[in-house]
Amino acid sequence: MIVGAGGIGARLIEMLEPFGCRVIAVNRSGRPVPGAHETLPIDDLRADPSQWGRADFVALLAPLTEQTHGMIDAAVLERMRPTAFLVNAGRGGLVVTDDLVAALRKGSIAGAGLDVMEPEPLPDDHPLWGLDNCLITPHTTNTIPIMKERLGALAVRNAERYEAGERMETEFDPEAGY
Repeated sequence: MIVGAGGIGARLIEMLEPFGCRVIAVNRSGRPVPGAHETLPIDDLRADPSQWGRADFVALLAPLTEQTHGMIDAAVLERMRPTAFLVNAGRGGLVVTDDLVAALRKGSIAGAGLDVMEPEPLPDDHPLWGLDNCLITPHTTNTIPIMKERLGALAVRNAERYEAGERMETEFDPEAGY
């Protein structure tokens, strides 16, 4: 299950294709996502939390908004499979950290991979550091060399789209919060 199946989620689906994964994409609209076997609007997960139990891996790539803040809490973690892994590469605030610690200690889920967490940076004495079923990676996607390499071309593409009256690749929607 990929929660936040926008541009990054779509790319992840492409990368998973050779492995034959059955992908459930989750987005705001429920509009089909190419390559996903099924697409759900995020409101369906709220209306029927048992949906969380359908996945072996739940990848969080969603932005942090009022709608998504704390969306992974104790109730959701209890509904996930005990063999499931939670991967958060979206925003730390998507997950209630204390609830995740409790679920990992209890074995409610098999493990977690965290590129982002709340608080960030994670204090040296935080319990997540000591859990064998939690992998923490440094949140370093937009390093200065990567930004220098990609930013110029993106600015040119966005200027061309703007001039043509098209939507820019990185357009911000103030109502959505991303």
